[in-house]
Amino acid sequence: MPENGSNTNGASQDAIYETSEKIDILVGPRRSLAAKRAGIQPMNASTMASAVRILESQFGVTPERVIRRKINKTLSTHDEATDVLKYRMDIEAAAILAQTAGPSVSVEVDSHLQYGAVAPSNLMQQLMGRTNMGNAGLKESTVKIRIIGEGDKPVAGASVTMEAAGFPQEGRSNSRGELTMKLFELPGGNQVKSIFVRPSAGHWNRIINSPNLSTTGINVIRLKPIADTHAGFPLNAAYGWGQRLMGLDKLPDEYTGKGVKIAIIDSGADPTHPVLSHIAQGFDMTKDTPDGQAGEGWKDDVIGHGSHCAGVITGKTDGTTAIRGFAPDAEIIVMKVFPGGQFSSLLDALAKCIELNVDVVNMSLGGGEASEVVEQQIEECVQHGIACIVAAGNSGNEVQYPAKSPSVLAVAALGQMNTFPNDTWEATTMQPSQVVGDGLFSPSFTCHGPEIAVAGPGVGIISTVPGGQFDPQSGTSMATPHVCGMAALLVAHHPDFKNAPRDATRVAHLFNMIRTLSAPLPLAAERVGSGFPTLHGAFAAFEAGRAAEDGDGDHAQFAAASAGPRIGGHMAFSHYAPHPAQHAYGTQGAVYRPQGFYSY
Repeated sequence: MPENGSNTNGASQDAIYETSEKIDILVGPRRSLAAKRAGIQPMNASTMASAVRILESQFGVTPERVIRRKINKTLSTHDEATDVLKYRMDIEAAAILAQTAGPSVSVEVDSHLQYGAVAPSNLMQQLMGRTNMGNAGLKESTVKIRIIGEGDKPVAGASVTMEAAGFPQEGRSNSRGELTMKLFELPGGNQVKSIFVRPSAGHWNRIINSPNLSTTGINVIRLKPIADTHAGFPLNAAYGWGQRLMGLDKLPDEYTGKGVKIAIIDSGADPTHPVLSHIAQGFDMTKDTPDGQAGEGWKDDVIGHGSHCAGVITGKTDGTTAIRGFAPDAEIIVMKVFPGGQFSSLLDALAKCIELNVDVVNMSLGGGEASEVVEQQIEECVQHGIACIVAAGNSGNEVQYPAKSPSVLAVAALGQMNTFPNDTWEATTMQPSQVVGDGLFSPSFTCHGPEIAVAGPGVGIISTVPGGQFDPQSGTSMATPHVCGMAALLVAHHPDFKNAPRDATRVAHLFNMIRTLSAPLPLAAERVGSGFPTLHGAFAAFEAGRAAEDGDGDHAQFAAASAGPRIGGHMAFSHYAPHPAQHAYGTQGAVYRPQGFYSY
């Protein structure tokens, strides 16, 4: 058969398509100008990956090819989905994909190239109009949903994902908490597998499996307010579960990180939030200027990610809310690199860290490919005594860059049972084989490998988001601020760093100290590294350092109550033994890091 689709008998192209058993389909996220024209926010990589897994399970297919697009100038967020997948599938399955794909996804026939205007192919038009698919029998209807929360008030801006036949359908609730969604079903009755509701703030997310939906009335979904799981929130919630486990609640009030500079390289931070109002300095590195914009751009956190990290690191009570970060009196410098940032934005941010003599950098970000020029900049930071602490990644496999740099400390995530409702997404990340006696677990999403240095609290972490709100979020992005906050307290209050020179030796000593203070866990080292960092073993050193400064020996008595790191009330260990897979890096000191690759 000729490639142009005609045959020697003059049969129409349509007839050839009718008799084809399988066709090639391209599936990719709708992004950039196409997303803007459709009025949608491009989906992130994890959402796209989840949708793809559902489709592959439904139709029993795997990608013929994964086309990885090299995109940086048009990214909307740091983790935007960009890959295009090619499938070869039955025409009935292709028709289901074409008809159920929402505005966030593009489904196309992988047609042969030809001259002409851009328009849907003949076959694509057939697929979109194919209503009688034999045994497929796709049925389309609509469902109305109302999302309510605390006091049965409507929850606006909640994202809703419904999994049925074909692509998962997505929508967002309006000011009345309502939305209408398309429902696609195959023969056999109600086949809605699940509904996932993700509010923007104030409530826990919720997953409902096999819901019995009405297509004639309004389906009400009730979300659980944070206050239901944390009585009196936010007044009675000074410390999150992770901060308590790390011992922050046992630290005397005077240890607040004063004198330390912390850079948060992220999506900005909202200083109008009562808990973040002390943050006064920032730069917008998404602008095409060498030094970033020192204006107001860094305050516009449209994602909320950077504000969440800032709350864990430096949250400061205002009298009406009790949230406290690790280092409320540290000098915070916000470096906005996304949405829209590139590696060049990260280069600018790291250069600014050197210029401003930053002590600790939080990077809850990452990408799939390494950058030699960024690596050189990170190495330069280390030579200036700047410790970069980086999230390991949320893809459940190898960690990505820059966490895979041998010059940084990569952080995996841990969760704790009974700190989130059972019908949340967080509950689905708990694997029985990864739970230890104290109820800690290594979640399914965390990146793992011999590169992981330590694991911090990263499941169901409640922190600040723009607009004066609070939100539970999960990821290695949430674990990293915990370790960054602890690192800041060590630099500020441990006597070893009082007069330490700003060079690679200081960074090496800080990283080794964090490992030393980590309580080991009976989980694979590839998932938790040296274990769970705690402040317990640092208390005595803090007091000894303060006593030396004040000439007061009384504080040294505190040492007896804080002899070493603990987990679940039991003594952990009191000395540091390098992991066999670790390797010495650096030119002025041994920075113990495992070999391999990491992620965001």
